[in-house]
Amino acid sequence: MGILHFVPDIGVANGVMSVVLNYFRAMPEDIKFDIMYFKECERDRRADIEALGGRVFRINTPGIKSFVSSELDGFFEEHKGEYAAVHIHAPYMTCLIAPKAKKHGIKKVAAHCHSTWYSLNPKKEWRNRLFNVPTRFLADRLFACGRDAGRFWYGDDKNFTVLPNAINCSAYEFTEEKRFDARSEFGFGTNQLVVGHVGRVAPPQKNHPYLMRVFAEIKKAHPDAALLMAGAEETDELRKLANQLGISDCIYFLGRRSDVPQLLSAMDVFVFPSFKEGLPVSVVEAQAAGLPVLMSDTVTDEVCITDHIKRLSIDADPASWAKEVETMPGDLRADASEKIRECGWDIADRAKTLIEFYER
Repeated sequence: MGILHFVPDIGVANGVMSVVLNYFRAMPEDIKFDIMYFKECERDRRADIEALGGRVFRINTPGIKSFVSSELDGFFEEHKGEYAAVHIHAPYMTCLIAPKAKKHGIKKVAAHCHSTWYSLNPKKEWRNRLFNVPTRFLADRLFACGRDAGRFWYGDDKNFTVLPNAINCSAYEFTEEKRFDARSEFGFGTNQLVVGHVGRVAPPQKNHPYLMRVFAEIKKAHPDAALLMAGAEETDELRKLANQLGISDCIYFLGRRSDVPQLLSAMDVFVFPSFKEGLPVSVVEAQAAGLPVLMSDTVTDEVCITDHIKRLSIDADPASWAKEVETMPGDLRADASEKIRECGWDIADRAKTLIEFYER
């Protein structure tokens, strides 16, 4: 059974693409995902998609011209009978894609939102808001990464099904042996404080400059502290700021990593001062690995799963965040993956909702 997923891009920094791949891995062997995208990235997930048996297709950027363009018609005609459903990961695109899909015999269309904003680009916000109006009438099923995202895009709670950015809980089980091995890779001492973060640099919603200022304050009390930033590529701006703050010798810009569970084992506290989020899977992963988490109060409380997570305003000064880190129970590190599973965040359990929709 083929399912065609539409995403804006397949870049390595695209969190939505990571979610799609996680669910792809949780599908039974007879369900395959093909991916269609329209925006090129320097580094992408094509190899990951193809390794799972999926195919990758690119179309021109959807817009008003898509209503009259024959490009999508040509694609669906060429691949007639291959897809049981179309799954659109940008709700505003539903009005452009759903009519074409149904015209060519695809009976099931799902719209899936992953944010609480229409666009980070003010010029595109009005367009996406307008395009989103008919989404609830054109899609057969509305999915949302969380409650707040669903209400933002679809309105009433009755309109949508929450399908969270679930994880493979077993991969994040914490043990002291994993911690020792992970810290040894970087040469960290047993009692050295390691502050951690997972998030891409672009777009700038993760608020990395603020995170670095918080760490500079932490370092005043812990001179040998280190900051691990997975997913974050070093930029001229961030390197310049690191030099200004005097932390360039203890900050690690790790870029995209395939060993995030191991990196989380090396950390002592997870700091996430994001401007805005849909439902950040990295915060769920950090809790599964038993980390205390300090995040901004702009992040939905839906990800507050364990007892060791706090929310703080990003309007507070960095010193306030550093002081809060000092109060977090770093010495109580323990495996929390089972609790995350019990609270409904395991990918194997959540994938059943998608399978039911695809197969019905």
